[in-house]
Amino acid sequence: MAGMFFMAAGVRYVVSLLPVAKALELRRSAARAVSRAATRAMPHSAAKRAAPAPAKRQAAQPEFDLAKLQGTIRGSKLLASRVSDPGKLAVAESVPAAARPARAGATPPEAPRTTIHAIALATETVIAEGAHRADLTAARNQLGARVIDESLDGKALLRVDSVEKAFRLVALLLSRQVAAAPNFLRRMARRPQGAGGEGWALDKIGVPAAWKITRGIPDIRIAILDEGVDGKHRALRQALVAERDFIGTNGASAAPAGDDAHGTACAGIAVSREEDFPGVAPGCSLIAARIGMGDGSGGWVLDDYQTADAIDWCWRQGADVLSNSWALGAPSDPVARAFGRARTQGRNGKGAVVAIAAGNQGQAISFPGNLPGFFTVGASNQADQRKTTTSSDGERNWGSNAGPTLLVLAPGVSICTTDIGGAAGYDPGDFTRTFNGTSAATPHVAGAAALMLSVNPALGAHEVRSLLGETAKALAGQKGWTAELGHGRLDVARAVAAARAHGAVAGARKGGGGPA
Repeated sequence: MAGMFFMAAGVRYVVSLLPVAKALELRRSAARAVSRAATRAMPHSAAKRAAPAPAKRQAAQPEFDLAKLQGTIRGSKLLASRVSDPGKLAVAESVPAAARPARAGATPPEAPRTTIHAIALATETVIAEGAHRADLTAARNQLGARVIDESLDGKALLRVDSVEKAFRLVALLLSRQVAAAPNFLRRMARRPQGAGGEGWALDKIGVPAAWKITRGIPDIRIAILDEGVDGKHRALRQALVAERDFIGTNGASAAPAGDDAHGTACAGIAVSREEDFPGVAPGCSLIAARIGMGDGSGGWVLDDYQTADAIDWCWRQGADVLSNSWALGAPSDPVARAFGRARTQGRNGKGAVVAIAAGNQGQAISFPGNLPGFFTVGASNQADQRKTTTSSDGERNWGSNAGPTLLVLAPGVSICTTDIGGAAGYDPGDFTRTFNGTSAATPHVAGAAALMLSVNPALGAHEVRSLLGETAKALAGQKGWTAELGHGRLDVARAVAAARAHGAVAGARKGGGGPA
């Protein structure tokens, strides 16, 4: 299938297709080689400390089960509409194409990483934004394309009868100056849970001190875009003001399926109203958007088109903050543009805060966390260290990703939060003490931003970002911003105080008082 490509952020990516099993084996081999090289480079004592711990909760990620993923796709009306035969799924491997011969010593663009943690699966569908009737007619006449969905902000989903034709359709629409991109299905692995522990995070980041100023106000809304939220949970139901299912058939409910507990845990970190398991911003409101579903083998599956639409729906529903504890790997312009609309058009033009997880593979931050200007969040531990495979928490199977877009670190080890009510979810009962990863760190930052906006709703998203960076706590040995630590560890008390003072200063400049 020669000539397959797509564009993202102005870069042309050449695509080749690999059977899923072959692609994953190549990635496992590469990961093993990197691990061996890293271990050889360590001093003997450090390598010994980095050996996998035997604790029950330190189990390896379950093997990816392609047959179960294929069954999940066949059983979903929405996902099945993307491919004619799930048995022929292929991974889309993407490599940046050099626009001109590279200069001697120049660094080529980094290829989007397909790993066992995030894979992009090619489909027979294409996302078109702003297409005119003439463009759709040309797509139909030349390639037999038909529109199978239309949604917010001029997005349309077109279907053809093969993956090869889908990439030809992308090329045709781009030649007609239409923003077009392949619509990938994404399979993401879940993080293994932590060993569990007592609640430590809120005290560490100064939440009790921030609550002396505000616990948040209902007018400020936090959107959790994830694999569903248990809106009937006693700690969340009073906070919930809007919900929608973008991946399944629940309609106006974002309820998770089975043990899909990730989104409920993220929501609890942000807004839980349970006294013993409180969220950072318990006085704020919750919007829940279900964008992913379990794949039957320890991961979850997403769809680029639905993810972009959920982002647009959230900010149009009045979300002041969007919390995104997920990564897609290879880039998607439709998703990036939706985030851009949230940041520029959300909150009546002041911009919604968009918090994004950095990822947990101990490598470079991938899409969408590598988008500049957003709130990319890494993970810290109980000892105020960046979470790595050798940090003092003892969890050797993951580390927080790093890169030039990292804003701050926030607690991400053995976090206490809400679980799906009853027997489903991570643990028996309605709460868990084992939630882990930059997935946990991200809603801490989302909650902090919501408290800041509660005391000063006039702040723009860029001002919230600046204040969060300026007030972060520098970690041991830190002299300034770094790709590994960002500006340091989130300090909610200082951030909320700075937001309130910023409002008072702005009011004084106008000759009036700041917000209470």
